[in-house]
Amino acid sequence: MKKEKKQVGINPFVLIFAVIFICGLLTFVITPGTLTDGVYTPLPKNQLNFNNLFNIFRAVPYGIKDSANIVILILTVGGALEVYKKTGAIDAGILTVVQKFGKSSQTMLLVALIVLFSAIGGFLGWIETLIPFVPLVVATVLALGYDAMTAVAVCIIGAMGGFIAGPTNLYTVGVANGILQKMGVLPEGSDLFVGLGLRVILWIVITAVSTIYILVYANKVLKDPSKSLVADIDVSDIRLDTTKADEAKLTTPQVMVLLTIVGAVVLTVIGMKYGINGVKWAIDDVSAVFLLSGILSGIIGKMSAGDIADCLIAGAKGSIGGAMVVGVARGVYWVLNAANVNATIIYSAIKLLEGTSPFVAAIGIVIIVTFINGLIPSGSGKGALLIPILVPIGLSLGLTHQTTVLAYQFGDGITNMFWFSYGTLLIFLSYGKVPLDKWYKFFIPLMGIFYVIAFVFIVIALKIGY
Repeated sequence: MKKEKKQVGINPFVLIFAVIFICGLLTFVITPGTLTDGVYTPLPKNQLNFNNLFNIFRAVPYGIKDSANIVILILTVGGALEVYKKTGAIDAGILTVVQKFGKSSQTMLLVALIVLFSAIGGFLGWIETLIPFVPLVVATVLALGYDAMTAVAVCIIGAMGGFIAGPTNLYTVGVANGILQKMGVLPEGSDLFVGLGLRVILWIVITAVSTIYILVYANKVLKDPSKSLVADIDVSDIRLDTTKADEAKLTTPQVMVLLTIVGAVVLTVIGMKYGINGVKWAIDDVSAVFLLSGILSGIIGKMSAGDIADCLIAGAKGSIGGAMVVGVARGVYWVLNAANVNATIIYSAIKLLEGTSPFVAAIGIVIIVTFINGLIPSGSGKGALLIPILVPIGLSLGLTHQTTVLAYQFGDGITNMFWFSYGTLLIFLSYGKVPLDKWYKFFIPLMGIFYVIAFVFIVIALKIGY
């Protein structure tokens, strides 16, 4: 009898710790240094402080500590979602959506969700802030009859695809141009979003390509479920039974629960975009508003205080794996930063650009930032280190400052959907129970298309003196 081959998935914790281990060993080889305002200064090696083997293990708790706000958000949202589900509002709300859109309009809803996520990622620059909404979108897309890959793709490619273009993205374009103002390259107080027109066109192109790519896969799988890349993944616990969608009827308390969720969303947008009582919100404030929403929903659903607390704890327990993977992934950056070798890696890579042509320099920036993004996932943190050294080199090679920033955006944004060291990607995937290796099979062809788009827009930028 032929033995059935057992499929072994990639465990993200093992993968990330392996990278932490390798990076920890590299700190013994790479010379430490600092990078301040584009000026690199090597530092003497000190085995006790810089190159400590124990840092490999410190990286995990310190990584969790450094990403505590995201970890708390994931746990809090998990608890709030459990309360929402207990009231029956989530199931009834999704069934009502399925009933309203049905089979005839499901494609339209899918397109609307992709464009909405792309607009939030591109114009607001939000990715982590979308974590509370991903489980709801995943459940809705599954209820419409699509597979889990389609569900997570709507959220990941929607938000992170829009983030690439970032027409008014404060975390990449805003940070980069703010640094350029301090450097005197741009006038003090000038528009942070100079060059907006080309980025809007780029956003439209990326959003259109993303939508088509997802729809082609989604409709193929809808016609023949056996063609799903995740056909062997059991999502019965997150997929609703929609056979009785026609009988779905929201009760008044359930409508009120849904309104508390909408209220939390509205407060999040207002708080993070404009501020409330003169204070702009951060991730912790989003956690607080969803905690409040969960408690209010429990009260509306006539749950006892003990039941609400039990639901919050149960939901947090269910989210602990995703929360931990975000923290552990941060350990990759921590172990390199603790040894002060981040600056050396960045400086050494960028020095390779010297003496190249404008086109080669621009493509080189994309490639260099692509690899650095695996070590430093933060768009704003990476920008603070890179822009002061990238722009002067770019100017000396014939690149305008905005073309350099555009190349930086491509390098930073495209591989947010690829690098497993970016914990938020892994938490998005976990909500749909999609393994990393399956995601790669789906996404890598699109990643190639994104790079082609990037190189085309770099040529356009060079031609028009962007």
